[in-house]
Amino acid sequence: MHVEVGWEGHLTRLQSASVGYGLAALAYISGSALIAIGVYLVMRGSYPAWWGARLQWPLVNVTPRVSHLQGWAAIGLGVSVLAIVFSTVAGTVIAGFLVLFALAAYVLAVGLFAFSTWLSRRPAD
Repeated sequence: MHVEVGWEGHLTRLQSASVGYGLAALAYISGSALIAIGVYLVMRGSYPAWWGARLQWPLVNVTPRVSHLQGWAAIGLGVSVLAIVFSTVAGTVIAGFLVLFALAAYVLAVGLFAFSTWLSRRPAD
């Protein structure tokens, strides 16, 4: 049985403004966390000792260069997430540029991640 209640003025749960605010807050937190992790990796050049092999899964030989590239990939992904979230409150033209910037940052982050993973798996020279 299909019941339509929109014509009575009731909002469905997914159309509530609080869901959008909650998702935006989650995106702000996750984007900021990715940037913080990336800055840590770029500055330190190594993963924390408490991160086991499970958290470094695709990497085989973690060198400082690989850690730096992974850090830049995390920063790029975090910037991409934040740019998408900011595009929801920006004007139309600025939002369009933010989305294009976010897509470029995402593609760059994925490329850096793939390159650093390949770099960690290649035989040592």
